[in-house]
Amino acid sequence: MRSKALVAFLLLASHCLNAASCYRILFLIPFPGSSHWLMFKHFITELTVRGHEVTAVTSYKFVDPIDNYTEVLIDPSYPILEKFPISAIYSSQDYQNDFKNLVLYWRLGLETSRYALENYNVQQFINREDLHYDLIVAEQFFQESWLMFAHKFNAPIVTISTIGYSDYMDRAMGLLTPWSFVPHMLLDYEDQMSIYQRTYNTLLSTIDYIGREFYYLPEQNKLANQIFSSLAKHRGPLPNVQSLEKSISAMLVNSHPTLAKPRPSIVGVVNIAGAHIKPPKSLPQDLLRFIDEAEHGVIYFSLGAYLQSSLLPTEKRSILLKVFAKLPQRVIWKFETDDLIDVPDNVLIRKWAPQNDILAHEKVILFISHGGLFGTYESMHHGVPTLVIPFFADQPRNAARGVRSGFARKLLFKDVTEEKLFENIREMVANKNYLKRAKEISVIFRDRQVDPMNESVYWMEYVIRNKGAKHIKCNAVNLSLAQYLLLDIFGIIVLIGVLILVILKLCCICDKVNNSRSKEKIK
Repeated sequence: MRSKALVAFLLLASHCLNAASCYRILFLIPFPGSSHWLMFKHFITELTVRGHEVTAVTSYKFVDPIDNYTEVLIDPSYPILEKFPISAIYSSQDYQNDFKNLVLYWRLGLETSRYALENYNVQQFINREDLHYDLIVAEQFFQESWLMFAHKFNAPIVTISTIGYSDYMDRAMGLLTPWSFVPHMLLDYEDQMSIYQRTYNTLLSTIDYIGREFYYLPEQNKLANQIFSSLAKHRGPLPNVQSLEKSISAMLVNSHPTLAKPRPSIVGVVNIAGAHIKPPKSLPQDLLRFIDEAEHGVIYFSLGAYLQSSLLPTEKRSILLKVFAKLPQRVIWKFETDDLIDVPDNVLIRKWAPQNDILAHEKVILFISHGGLFGTYESMHHGVPTLVIPFFADQPRNAARGVRSGFARKLLFKDVTEEKLFENIREMVANKNYLKRAKEISVIFRDRQVDPMNESVYWMEYVIRNKGAKHIKCNAVNLSLAQYLLLDIFGIIVLIGVLILVILKLCCICDKVNNSRSKEKIK
């Protein structure tokens, strides 16, 4: 009886300890990007497995059964394919213009933020008064008005940047990005820039800074005040979006120095590239057989979750099929519909493919990709050379960095002809330097002191345990630009210098007057 009582006591004590360390966490993922959601699913799964209760405001159903999870579904989701049609990306050159891309990001952020906040389910969630959360985890992707949830629930904020670094993230954490050697988010420059590149980088970064401070953030602030007006009636004036952004406790950034050059950082800004990458699972039998029986290896081709191969122009589809038919390798092509005809015998079509598991197979010798960040990190992790066909956003930047790192080649979509595509594939397969460099990158990418997922969860829990961890937040976020750059001090020094010169000048004038008077008296 004593032993049973002891066991029961230990189980009860264990349960109490676990309950004490389990938190309620709210995820804010309003952006309707499937690749973004797939990354956040990994964080949600990990936190629920560790016993935390997670709620997510999202445009996507979780689908898989999961404990300790509640979702507030933005339904219907923002019609992103209608507002920003993929056909325009394939045919237009507008997405190659950096200044137009800035405006596109702001428009996308404002439209998706408003749409999701005005959704019925989200409105019902906002109006509830019976909820409590220990932490808000928000995507760092142009939805700043959503930070007002942190004020509503009086909870600290951790953000996750799915796109890597940007200047405004630095500023929110107390840093000013040094434009002399850190390129803007949209540029594919390295840290050694020519004078032209530094000039252009400064121009683009300045316009981004001014537009964000005087147009974009004020618009997000107006939106937040409209949506959360009832909260103001009960609790007084709402904080502005700018101050909420400065209150972010930690930023988890999808970046790694193997792809992005090192840049100045600060406590609370953490590189977590590869956090979404899990140990490979067993492939479906038909897929595994197709790969295992490939005498000359396998090429995997995917344009990601948003840029669908099925929406490619007909002439480009035809080029791809002709080139694949000439290859001795087998090809796995993620193609989202059933209408592809005249598929060569060496090509396997899949509407969905377990990309990470495929890239992990030793017989996969080349990845043809659009250059999205998640797929890029997966190819780097598994040491697979990549032929990148970039389209917009961060894809050209990722492609250029992969080329400079030696594991990738870049082919612009407008330049995809049967001859050029075949030559690029043949060069990458025949030239073993690409494979060798990819394997070297893999070793560096995997060499971590802490697993990136474990590090991510650590920082989330750290912020909760330490009530927002205000002790790690730099006060530089509260300095004006003039104070940060010591312009006020230089101004004082200049003023003092001018005053001294004026006094000396007056002294000289007075001395001359006195001398002239003395001479007159002598006369």
